[in-house]
Formats: sequence, structure tokens, C-alpha cells
Amino acid sequence: MDDETVGGSESERSSADRAALDALKDAIDAGDWDAATAAVRTGWFQLLSAHGEATRLLLERIPVSELRVHPLLAMLLGIAYNGLGFHRVRALRYFVTAVRSARSPRNAALSPVDRALIRSAEASAYRLIGRPGMAVGPATAAVATLDGLSDDDRQQLTELPRIYSQVGVSLYYAGEIEQAMETFAKGLAASPTTAPSPGFSNLAMLAGIHALQGDLPEARAHVEYARTGPWTDRQRKTYIGTFYRLAEAILALERLDAGAAREHLAEMEHDPRTIEHWIAVARVEALALLVDGRPGDALAGLEAYASMRAGEARSPAARNDLGRMRALQQLALGNPDAASVIVERDTVAGPDQHIARARVHVSLGRNGSALSELRAAVRGPLTARQTAEAAALEAAALLRLAPTSRTRGVVEHLGAVLERTEQRLALALLPADDLDRVVAALDGVGYGQVTRDVPLRSLLPVAEPELLLTDRELAVLAELMKTGSVAEIAAALVVSANTVKSQLRSVYRKLGVNNREDAIAVALTRNLLVERD
Repeated sequence: MDDETVGGSESERSSADRAALDALKDAIDAGDWDAATAAVRTGWFQLLSAHGEATRLLLERIPVSELRVHPLLAMLLGIAYNGLGFHRVRALRYFVTAVRSARSPRNAALSPVDRALIRSAEASAYRLIGRPGMAVGPATAAVATLDGLSDDDRQQLTELPRIYSQVGVSLYYAGEIEQAMETFAKGLAASPTTAPSPGFSNLAMLAGIHALQGDLPEARAHVEYARTGPWTDRQRKTYIGTFYRLAEAILALERLDAGAAREHLAEMEHDPRTIEHWIAVARVEALALLVDGRPGDALAGLEAYASMRAGEARSPAARNDLGRMRALQQLALGNPDAASVIVERDTVAGPDQHIARARVHVSLGRNGSALSELRAAVRGPLTARQTAEAAALEAAALLRLAPTSRTRGVVEHLGAVLERTEQRLALALLPADDLDRVVAALDGVGYGQVTRDVPLRSLLPVAEPELLLTDRELAVLAELMKTGSVAEIAAALVVSANTVKSQLRSVYRKLGVNNREDAIAVALTRNLLVERD
């Protein structure tokens, strides 16, 4: 669950970790299940992070009948099994045992500390088995229990900041972002101010979320505390520091400094096959490669992550987040058709989908369609990053048309957003011609400084409309996948054979081929034809 380092020197930490395991072993050897529960309560994180396998083997010795009445022991055993990929069904069984036990009348007098640990672990369990939505209830209950602990209980619960952090991560992956950030803030507030403090995971998550959402001043403030506060280099590098490193990388990328971003990403010590933050890591790594002018490598990296994480990559959340980044890389490669297919296939309804569609429309020169998508995007609350990207795209589309008072207002709004949030990537993600117009317009309304404080450049090429397939040509190409018969294609599309022949000639010309087999090969390479779920 957590590998945050607590304690002084490495030898002192090793001694404390060993003491936690010895206390559990002595209690189990004696058949004293209350003492075993006490050992788990005080050594929860050490037992999991430093002695996971040994802890599991010890807990397996406990009779099932005792696990049913000692929920903390059952929950820890479930978490230990959850780390074994082929035994997650067994882990789930222990989770269910623990939850039922904790909620049974005979455990009504369960201590607040035990109840907080069980609720926190229950939320983590749902998250780890891929059911984050089910974590909201126990996570909310865990926060309420933690908030209501007496001073004596808080003193007994030495790992309070780390428990807040685990609950916050469960809320974050359940999509309850604001509630998660409030929980992380509570965990950070409960952290000791002397080194090494156990609350770094809360600080790291806050820094990373602020950076991902585009609120760079807040991200910068948290990053500065992460650099100078009571934390260790190990905390900054391992799992708990992942979002801190992502925040550092994003701050560098907003300066279009891909080299500095890569250095921070390289500092992370984790296994991409197992880390639960893999989607955020994959997105920022791909963005760093894009800023470095290597969208092809970025796309390959995203596909490698998707292949590595197999079933997880097919979840709606993963497809949505990775799909938006894949579409962006396709635009950078000059394939707006492919970007459009990916957006429609993989992204879910909401502001991000509208903004992604608008970006494709801008690339294709469809100004009206882009503006329509952007109007839909701003109907609900937006993050700072969504606001900046939507405003930049709207300004780009309007500046292609005859000037109006609306145009000036949008440009002024964009300048104010960029100045307040310190974002610059929203400009760099405009096609080159549009970037020049937007920069000039910002200068004209008094916001020229936001374009001069970084080496601003466009990361996207200007589209070549004459080489883009129309909707009708894409339909013909889709039918061409099924049959080479002009008559069958004409019948399927309810058009004449001569119309199909004309459109096929246009498709072949635009794809640079002269036969069906090559057309299909190019279409698949460019993701123009993808089987939709």
C-alpha cells in the first residue's frame, strides 16, 4: 500500500521494521489474537512495506474462525494477497471477511483506531481490485473517523498522515478530486515538521494534482516545500513521491524544457508493470517526448504501457486518459484523421472530449465545429488547464475569422488565465500559424509578457487540408476494408458506382497509393480505420 520511509537512519528503520514483525510473530506463536491485532495496529505500514511476504506467511497461520472476529488481521492478510497477481480472488475473500466482521454487532465496540484502519484498508482494497467507485463510501467513513479521533487516539496512531494519504488516493481514483485534495491537506497538516516526516505522500499528491490541473502557482508552492521541508531523498524518489516528480516534470514542460522534465522522470524508482499511478506517468512521459519533438516515440511509449498493463489499459478511465494523449501525438505527426478516430473511440463524454474534438477541428480548419465543441465544453466547471486550453483554441478559431468584439474578449480572457495560472503549453499546442496570430493578439491587448517568458514554439504542424479525407471518403475506405467490389460499396452507401469510383480515386491520391491492399495498409498504419467497441 505504501512504502513511505519513517524513522532515522537505515539501521534504525530496519530495527523498527523488524520489531513490528517480531511482535506479530510472538503474538501468533502464543495464539494471542488481541496482541496480534495490537501488533498490526502499530506496525501496519512496516509489516506491509518491509516484510510483506513474511507477514502473509504469519497471518496464514491464524484460524479462519479468528479472522472472522478480528477484522484488522483479515484485512491485512487480504492486502498481502492482493500483491500476488494470481491470488487476487483469495485476497477479495479476506477483504469480504474483514468488512463483514467490522460491521457485525459483535464488533460494535471496535476501537476508533481499528475502525479507521479497516475503513481505510477497505477503500484501498476496492481501488486495488479495480473497483474505485466502491471505495468512496468506506473512504468517506474513514475520513470522518480519523477527523473524530481524540488526542489520545491520535497519539496512538503514529501513522495518521499516511492513513489520510491512502484514503485520499482512493478518493482520487474514484474521481472525487476535491474531496481527495481536502483529505491530503488534512494528512499534511497532521504531519510532524521534523525530519523525516511521514506525511510526504500527502504533499506529493497535492503538488502533482495541482500541476496536472494546470494550477501552477499552487503546484510550485507545494514543490518548493517538497524540496526543502522535512523529507528525505528516498521519499522523493519512490512510490509515494511519484506525483511530486510528475509535478516537477510538468513545471519544466510548461517552460518547454523537455530535458529538465526527463531528469525528474528518470529520478522515479518504480516498476511500470505494477505502480498504480502508471496512467499519470505514461501521460507525462508522452508529453515530455512531444515537447522534445518526438511524437512517434511518445506514441510508441503509450502503446507499450497499454500492452504492459493489458486489462487495466482497457478500462474506460485508462482508455480516456491515454486516448486523449494518443490523439495529441497523432496531431503532432500530421494525422488529424487518426486523431479524430481515437477521440471518438476512446474518450468519454465531458469537457476533455469536447476540447479534444475542438483541437482536431482546429487542425482540420473546421472553425465552426471547433467553436461549437468549445461552447459545449464550458457548460460545466473546468480545471485551470481545461480553461486555458479551451480559451486558446477558441482564440485560434476566432482569429481566423473577421474580427469582432467577441474575439478581443476571448483573447483578453486567455491572457488573464495564462498570467494567473502560469501555463504556456496551452499556446504551444496550437498549430504554428494559429500560434503566431494568438501571440500577436495577446500582445495587442497587453498580455505580451505571457508569450515572452518562455521559448515558445508550436508543437503541432499546420494541417494540409488537401490531403485529409472527407467523411464520405472515410466511409468509402471503411467499406473498402470489407470488399473490393465497387458495386457492393455503392450499394452499401446508397450511391452510384461512378460516385464510388471517383471517391476511390481521391482516396488513393490522398493516401499516396494505387490499389486496395496498399490503401488498407496505410489506413491501418494511420489509425484511420479502427474497430470501434
